[in-house]
Amino acid sequence: MSGLEDEYRLSAGLPRLIYVKSPAPERDPRLTQMLARIKDDAEVSYQHFADPAELQQLVENDLAVLLSERFEATRSGAGAADEGPVAGAVPVPPTPLLGREQEIAAVEELVVGEGVRLVTLTGPGGVGKSRLMLAAARRLGPGFADGARFLELASVPSADLVAAAIAAGLGLNTTAGRLITDLESYLRPRRLLLALDNFEQVIGAAPLLAELLGAAPGLVLLVASRTVLRLTGEHEFPVPPLPVPPTGAARDPADLQRYASVSLFVERAHSVAPDFQLTSANAGAVAEICRRLDGLPLAIELAAARIRLLPPQALASRLDQRFSLLTGGARDLPERQRTLRNTLDWSFDLLSAGEQAQFARLGVFAGPFSLAAAEAVCPPDAGPASGPGQMMDTLASLVDSSLVRAETRGGEPRFSLLETIRDYALERLAGGGDWGPAHDRHADYFLALAEPSEAELAGPGQLPWVGRLETEHDNLWAAMSWLVEQGHLDQATHLFLMTWRFWWLRGHLAELARLGDDIAAGSADLPAYQRALALTGPGFILIANGDLARARTMFEQSLPLYRQTSEKLAVVLNATVMAVLGHLAATRRDYAAASKLLNESQALAQQSGDGDLTGYGQLQQLLTVALADNFLGQVRLNQADNDAAARLFTDGLTVARRAQDQIPILVSLYDLGLSSQAQGDLAGAAGHLKEGLAMAAEAGDETSAAYYLEALAAVAGQQDNPQRAVRLLFAARSQLEASGSGWLQAYVPRAPHDDAILATLRARIGDAAYEEARAWGGSIGSRQARQYALE
Repeated sequence: MSGLEDEYRLSAGLPRLIYVKSPAPERDPRLTQMLARIKDDAEVSYQHFADPAELQQLVENDLAVLLSERFEATRSGAGAADEGPVAGAVPVPPTPLLGREQEIAAVEELVVGEGVRLVTLTGPGGVGKSRLMLAAARRLGPGFADGARFLELASVPSADLVAAAIAAGLGLNTTAGRLITDLESYLRPRRLLLALDNFEQVIGAAPLLAELLGAAPGLVLLVASRTVLRLTGEHEFPVPPLPVPPTGAARDPADLQRYASVSLFVERAHSVAPDFQLTSANAGAVAEICRRLDGLPLAIELAAARIRLLPPQALASRLDQRFSLLTGGARDLPERQRTLRNTLDWSFDLLSAGEQAQFARLGVFAGPFSLAAAEAVCPPDAGPASGPGQMMDTLASLVDSSLVRAETRGGEPRFSLLETIRDYALERLAGGGDWGPAHDRHADYFLALAEPSEAELAGPGQLPWVGRLETEHDNLWAAMSWLVEQGHLDQATHLFLMTWRFWWLRGHLAELARLGDDIAAGSADLPAYQRALALTGPGFILIANGDLARARTMFEQSLPLYRQTSEKLAVVLNATVMAVLGHLAATRRDYAAASKLLNESQALAQQSGDGDLTGYGQLQQLLTVALADNFLGQVRLNQADNDAAARLFTDGLTVARRAQDQIPILVSLYDLGLSSQAQGDLAGAAGHLKEGLAMAAEAGDETSAAYYLEALAAVAGQQDNPQRAVRLLFAARSQLEASGSGWLQAYVPRAPHDDAILATLRARIGDAAYEEARAWGGSIGSRQARQYALE
């Protein structure tokens, strides 16, 4: 190809003025052929000249015409368009974009600050990719000589029609044969921002974008897509959901409205119900709605539109049926955005059949999950693509499609689904035939995962094991719930028996209460030993939750059942139940009955330790001995026999350290702190309590740490440091308000902390100093409070 012919092809879409010297007897034959082809082009001005003067006149005349026709359009940045509406102009949304200033600025920095030419805004349907892209395009447009253009691709049926859609959107008149060439020629000299929406359904056209970027150095692309393009130079910008109030956040309307999700709900609700206001009465329900809808703007807007019929409290209670509730979007929205289900259907339909099946199975995961968990719960389908790497490929595709989120934790990949997307996956799973098997595989996997090894039962391995279970908390809960729901009470009870230390130390006992009731209620037909276990586990939950009467009934029912079985562990658990019944008798001030039960428990536990117990049974035996020592010591402390109490607490700590078990160590150190205080050894008391506080903090046991702060406050008061006492008491109160009551308060005598104590401290230091200490303790974080207490 000659240089002349190359220049001619590159000029497609521009004014082309051809001047041919005539006569020209020595013209190359190939040039003559090329000119003949050009002459037939209706879009070309083709004229002859004989000498330079004639050529000058032709050029001057043509330039005058060209400038008069093109000047205004070129000055306004509209490219080849004539006067009138600019083709592909960026639309102005009818409602303001809320809570996205940070993201708009980040996109602007990518384009202006870092020179990125292809930014793909990704995220699940309804997260607000299109609105964010439009806002960014309008912000960036004035910085481009040829402005910004916008093109909606949702109606383009296939990838091979994207080039024609872009050309039409830019106002170009071209033919199919020269489509790409004409597009490149049009874009090459321009400094233009092009925003493309809904690219996920024409993802096969991604190479076209790379070709256009290569041909036009002044072109910048913003692309909204549920799927990444996987092009060189692409910068993915995941669009996050709007921030939502955390669980337990204060219900102050002014505080809550600082969260963009709440602000969006209020603004949209007010637009359909002008008298709607965020108040202290409905703020909690609005926050719950925003949390349950994952901060997805579309879902929040659809929910707010229901305010005309349902107040926030009623709306929040119906979110379990969110796909039938969240319908009826604005009529000027695309059909796919008129309901929440339509939005997710759009993404689901873009998946292959195999990806659809695996996505539905992933709905059984109630929280983040590992690749190994996904492979166990979602076995590969038969076929040529099946194999050990199939799940990884499927997850990669689902992540690219914004249906699954990926993160790295501890150097390992973790995956999760937003709650809204998970509900949709479960709905799809329920429509197929894999509902029961998928949940069974999920429960089997986490039942095996939770089983501690010998090294994890106690000692240095216990806390890493607890931390591992915390990572899997939501899935453990879901697995146990499924086992109970399906009547597999023996497996559910075994799971609780193996993992109860985790539920206690990490403050999750309250959520197990309902499951405990279901396990106990359904245990009547179980064999004696299994039924005893099914009563004991819920009994411990009831004690921690303060329902001592029901707990006592369950423990009393379990005792004869343990005695009917020959299981080796049954003897140890029988002793454990007797120790707890003795403790419950002591809380009723029936010290005689308490002492009798606790002495019998000690003897039985010691006897069981003479056998061949290993692993869990051995640890349970040591736990029982340590607890019986402590419970007996508490009886002696209540009877003012401080020396005997101290000896029993010391024996309990010795056994607990031998077991290397966090639970009895925390009980023993707390009790020793109280007995040392009762004996007047304040330094010794502070030492025991500080050791326990540090251990509770290391275990992530926030509530136990708060009780240790209370006990240290009592010591500070006796050490004539009332200001420190007030600070620690209010720090403990703040921490307990945030994390709940926990388990330790059910098994130790709680240090004084009531209003009478505070009134005494106020009188000692005066109102001003008291208020300063109260404010300090109530506002400091838990970690800073522990650091202060350990000084």
